[in-house]
Amino acid sequence: MFHKIFLGVRQYIQEWSEADLHQFNKFIVKNILRHLFRFDNLLPFVAVIMLLALSIQSMSAAYTFIPQSNITAFATFVLMQIAMALMILLVYPFIVIIIFNYIGYRLPFIIPQIFLPVKLFLLLLAFYSVIHNLSPSTVKVGDQFHILAVWFALYFLLMNLYLAFKHHRHPLKQSGFRAMIAVVFVMLLLKPFSEVLYRTSERINYLEINAKLFLPITSCKLIAAPIPGMKPQDSNLTVNNPDYFERGDNGCYLYANTIRLGFASDYIVIFKKNINTVSESGEQVNYYARLNCYSGNCFVEDNIRYKSHHDLNAEMIAHGK
Repeated sequence: MFHKIFLGVRQYIQEWSEADLHQFNKFIVKNILRHLFRFDNLLPFVAVIMLLALSIQSMSAAYTFIPQSNITAFATFVLMQIAMALMILLVYPFIVIIIFNYIGYRLPFIIPQIFLPVKLFLLLLAFYSVIHNLSPSTVKVGDQFHILAVWFALYFLLMNLYLAFKHHRHPLKQSGFRAMIAVVFVMLLLKPFSEVLYRTSERINYLEINAKLFLPITSCKLIAAPIPGMKPQDSNLTVNNPDYFERGDNGCYLYANTIRLGFASDYIVIFKKNINTVSESGEQVNYYARLNCYSGNCFVEDNIRYKSHHDLNAEMIAHGK
């Protein structure tokens, strides 16, 4: 049994190493991209991606916000977000893979002789160079490697689909291995997809972190209520620290510990009510007030409690502007 598995793996590696890169490019263009961008295929794909994007934002509980004043404009914005995310996570790697294959095809006496791990290393190096040069300061190093893993998983998936096609087998049937690769690819895709959505929101001022804000006095009263179990004068309360919160005659100024999301006349402010984490029953937690304003009417969801190790809002505030 093990001998059979060994022979299968050996044959698989040999086929991958000796794959015709020119035919591989043709397969990507004709059998993947052409069918992917047909309108009847593209429409459900976009719908699924939109639902995926909104569900990721909802699960993160960090920046979900749907304005009510201009849904059409907001839908356009969401589509732009998704287009940019797909451009970074899917379109760019396709371009790099096609160029890499073309160079390999133009060097027929060199590339086939290179040991497969070396070729994969060169591909990873090409991927990382593109990722690093596209986003040297906007994407953290850890996220760059996460995107790198997504791109490499995409290449691995495409190569397996090509090998199945080469042997006249349906690329999507009768292979648990290819299904496993697809599942791994989707799982790897979720976090960087969410990260790109967040970065897009931040770059166009839809989402602002630690922005200096002025709120009218009624809104100040809504968010300034003390945390349950803490005295109103407690120094750990954000409202008691002038570096974060300052009261004025007609309202208050917020200097930090905030996340603001706004679109047209609608906006929300997520206000972190404690400076340092609060210890409760052996757990470290953070409390928030979420001020929601739609067409001038505001209400607050107060004392929203998150465990610190699951608190994406606190992470965004800590690494914000």
